[in-house]
Amino acid sequence: MPVAYARTRPASPTSTIDDSLTALLRGVRPAPAGVPASLWDKALIGPTTEYLSRPGKCFRGRLVSLAWSLAGREEELPATLPLMVELLHVGSLIVDDIEDGSLQRRGKAALHRLIGVPSALNIGNWLYFWALGLLADMELAPKIELESQRLCLDAVRVCHEGQALDLAARIDDLHPSEVISVCRAISESKTGALMGMAAELGATAGGANEELRNVIRTFGVQLGVGLQMQNDLSELTGAAGPIKHPEDLIHGRITWPWAWAAERLSATKFDALQVRGAKLAVGSGDAAVLAADLLVALGPDPLLPVRTLLTTAQRRLTETVGPHPALTAIRAELDRLVINYA
Repeated sequence: MPVAYARTRPASPTSTIDDSLTALLRGVRPAPAGVPASLWDKALIGPTTEYLSRPGKCFRGRLVSLAWSLAGREEELPATLPLMVELLHVGSLIVDDIEDGSLQRRGKAALHRLIGVPSALNIGNWLYFWALGLLADMELAPKIELESQRLCLDAVRVCHEGQALDLAARIDDLHPSEVISVCRAISESKTGALMGMAAELGATAGGANEELRNVIRTFGVQLGVGLQMQNDLSELTGAAGPIKHPEDLIHGRITWPWAWAAERLSATKFDALQVRGAKLAVGSGDAAVLAADLLVALGPDPLLPVRTLLTTAQRRLTETVGPHPALTAIRAELDRLVINYA
């Protein structure tokens, strides 16, 4: 029988989380003794403040709050909890952009393009450690703090394992039968692991039992995979912007459009696309033409796998937790995210 849950609170607007991140940074300790404030600002505070002020989707932070509500908590969750998840995510974006050689992030130049790779890499790593250290300041019960710390550390480790696969794998190196399993492993380890952590962290802090935590974490992982699918597709179609299009193809990355094409096409036709993808990686061929041909190979409704995954994930969550207002909020978030990636 479904449990009667407390009514969830509305999700915070994106701008509120962005503003809170910037305010949180202002609370970082001042320059060490003897260090000019201007140097401290140039080295760390200034670039980080600029980056955190860029508007993001902030869904991971709101997912923490929604999972807290699904655990049956009526009172406000510790305000810093969703912020530390967003800080972990921002740190991962900075490092990811360096490793991928990306030019742009959140409408502006990637941080390493502004301040150089060494300083950007240092800030990205610093954000990991700063975020994890915030758990000790939230006055959580010792057991919950320890479990939360372990959750975060495990997620960051798995994210790096997924990134290692993403950097090493190239579309022309894989047999068609291997593409979808490798793509799934990368997505579950990167986007999925961090989203799953956000969901389970909110449930853990809210005191959910192990069964409910596992269900909520699984939903988060599937949600992360769905968002990665949408992101990959948006880069192929150009919806992600002219700078991102078609960045993945040029670098020969394993993406969901390649995985779906491997399932739909004959081995001969897929091999022909792979050969063209390999040529792009060495500077030969037309990326826009290959992007158009790959999109055609996905059929008339390329978003169908995304909708199917997200609908199934939400149905399974609903079957476990029963009616809950937070599920309506989650549905609204998913609809908003689909629009952002369309």
